[in-house]
Amino acid sequence: MKKYLFSIGMALMLTLLVVSPVMALDLGLTNLTSAASTAGFGEGRIQDVVGKVVKVVLSALGLVSLVIFIFAGFQWMTSGGSDDKIKSAQKLMSNAVIGLVIVLIAYAATYFIVNALTTVTAP
Repeated sequence: MKKYLFSIGMALMLTLLVVSPVMALDLGLTNLTSAASTAGFGEGRIQDVVGKVVKVVLSALGLVSLVIFIFAGFQWMTSGGSDDKIKSAQKLMSNAVIGLVIVLIAYAATYFIVNALTTVTAP
């Protein structure tokens, strides 16, 4: 028990010795706004940030769908007339098109919702 109490006491003392000088430091955070603007971080509304994130995610999903479609086309071209490979490629293509349609619907729905919320909550 004494060993644990001694260890806890030493950890607390070490923490105080390390944290106190760090808390006393002036880290230059007073110019944080100017540093953020210099780095390209601006003051944005939450609607804009969420809209940009959703746009990037949906763009990435659209790109994945395009890559799958191209891969399926390559698989079809190199099937050599094999019915199994052709059916597999056709299934991949139809799944890629369905995925692309879902991404477009999600983009349209997100655009509509963010636009409606921005219009309603705008001052």
